[in-house]
Parts: sequence; structure tokens; C-alpha cells
Amino acid sequence: MTGPTPPPASCPIGWQPSALTPVFHGMREYSPAEGAPTRVRVFFPSLDGAVATAPILDGCGRYPLIIFAHGHCANDPNHFRKWIQLPAQLARSGYVVAVPELTHISILPQNASHPSVPVLGALLNWMRQNWEHSDVLMPAERTGVAGHSYGALLAAWFATVTPNVAAYAGLSGTWQELNVTLPIVALNRPKLIVAGHPAEDSFTELNAAQWSALPIPRHRATFANGRHFDYLPAGQTPCDPERGPCPPLALAAADLVTMFFAKYLWPEHSPHLPGRVPDNLVPPPLNLTPEQEFYAGSHLIGMPAMTGANCAYTLDFQVPLRPVPHVVGLPMVPARQQVIAAGFRPTLTGLGTWVSAQSPAGGSSAPSGSTVRLTLRSGPIP
Repeated sequence: MTGPTPPPASCPIGWQPSALTPVFHGMREYSPAEGAPTRVRVFFPSLDGAVATAPILDGCGRYPLIIFAHGHCANDPNHFRKWIQLPAQLARSGYVVAVPELTHISILPQNASHPSVPVLGALLNWMRQNWEHSDVLMPAERTGVAGHSYGALLAAWFATVTPNVAAYAGLSGTWQELNVTLPIVALNRPKLIVAGHPAEDSFTELNAAQWSALPIPRHRATFANGRHFDYLPAGQTPCDPERGPCPPLALAAADLVTMFFAKYLWPEHSPHLPGRVPDNLVPPPLNLTPEQEFYAGSHLIGMPAMTGANCAYTLDFQVPLRPVPHVVGLPMVPARQQVIAAGFRPTLTGLGTWVSAQSPAGGSSAPSGSTVRLTLRSGPIP
């Protein structure tokens, strides 16, 4: 695929929302009174800016489901309601995101027998079978899980016993509190690990041996001055009321999580996304129509704002190598299409109508999302 596939004729816009073509979002809260296994907020794509009453964007194709597990914050009985920025951005990007209340999250998740694991399982079943908009969800194998702090550990344990989880993201998981093999070592699925500096974000660092033990593809973002609750606005929760010196960090973390899921868990009509998302997960420039620009305000603005010493960060990743297609001698258009279809980003140099040289060479291997330089020439193709 070289680009997004057209959405059904029933779609009121000309595209299905994705990380690179967002819309607005809506949100509803459900409780056991509506049949949900626990109180849960569900975020979803919408064309209406009134979040609490906005209808779901239906008729544009199906969306992956992401379950987000909040962490432990004592004396904050509604902590699950404090997570807005991240699930909202994912919803704008073509995902349905369920953020449940986890009443046992104060118990350190040491194994998959944690009392909240069956709650997540029941929620997953309810969303797919009984949620009022279950028909907009992609099949079970298109499910992602994410979490923060104890919720990151819990989500990882849940993923080890849930075979249909396609990708995992953890924010400041307190891995060093576990006295067992880390659950993410057993996850043979794409994973993203986000944390602050060990001096500021205790127990979250993976040492070199633990990082190398993670199956690939693996991605990691470390914010030099990041603190444990920097993903939430200051004053929103009684936990860690002070925030670190880098205000854009919350938005930047949301950007990285959004691009991670875009690369490995894309909406139904966006199979082109893996080739457009770099392996370092830094968002590429948006290329939008005027209609799409109407919906794209304040989208993916976090990473560009990460400037200056207070906002230093490092990005690590290891992904499988892919074979580079041989396109020398082909006309420019099909050559470019083949490079994109193989999961790379073509760049064109020179003037002409056909490819006279390429780098890396055809038949070599390179990380997905990397650049293939195509040199163009005019005249007859030899």
C-alpha cells in the first residue's frame, strides 16, 4: 500500500482518522449500571468538538481498541478520570480508548494473578460484545494495552495472558519494584517503554541487560528531567504535586505513544502508517488538505516543543531489518510506490523520470521507516 485506502461511501469525510490525519474526539463514562464491569471512560473519534455530547464517528471504517490502566495515587478515588490528554489524542488518531477504574491498583502487580487482571479481561470482553458501538471495533487481534506506573506493570501482565494484544506501551512502570522476571521480557510483541531520569523517576529504569533482553521491536524514550506524574497537569492529582521543569513533556509522551500505536496498530484504512512513522517515533510533518487542517489544531505539538536543556531526552529503538527493493531502472512513480510499500521513505534527488541509482542498494537490509535515496535521470531507460 502506498497510502490510505478510501473509507466507505458512508463516511461523512474523505478519510478515516489516523495519527497523521486527526479529527476531534468524544468521551462517555459507563458504570456497572450500564453493564460495564467497572466504571470506565471511553474515548473515540468524532467530528463534533463538544466532547461530552459528541457522537462517535461511524461509517468511516473500524478502529483498534486500546485499554489504558492508570497507576496508583493514594487519596485520589477518581484517578482514572485524570487521564485525558493521552486517550483523547489517541481517539483523535483513530482509536477507541477505554480507561477503567481499577480499585485494586494499590497492590503491586507482581504477577498475572493480580485482582485487576480479570477486570481488564472483563472490560475487553464487554467492549467487544456489549458496548453500544462495538461494531466500530477492529477484530480482537487489533488490540493494544498501555498503562502508567503500577498500571504499566498491570498492563504488561495482562498482555502476557491475553494472546490478542498486538502492542504494548508503558509510562514510568516501576519495573525495579518487581522481584520476578519482568513481564515485558515475555512479550514477543512491539513495546514502548517511557520513563524519566532514574534520579527523578524512581524504580523505572531498565538496566542494559534488561533492555537487551526485550524481544524486538522495542522502543524506549527517557526524559532527562521527567518525574513520575509529569504526564498529568500539575494540580490535577494529590500525587507528586510538583512537576518537572519541562512543561511539554506530557504532550511529547502522548506524541510518542500515538506514533508507536500508529506504527504497529493502525486503523483499518491506514496500512500506510508503518512506512510513514520513523523508527524513533518522532512525528513526521503533517501533509493535510484544508478540510483536514480544520480538525488538526494542537495535534502532535509535543515533540517539536522539546527544546532546551530542561527538555532533554533520548530515544532508543531496535527493530527488525527489512529488505530494500531494487528499483534502479524503474520509472519514478512505480519506484517510489515500491519503496513505500516495502516500509521505507523515498527521497528524490536530481531531475528526471526514472531511477538511475539508489541508496541503500536493492537487496540490502535496513530498518523499517528509514530513507531510501533515489537519483533521477531523464531520457530513455537503458
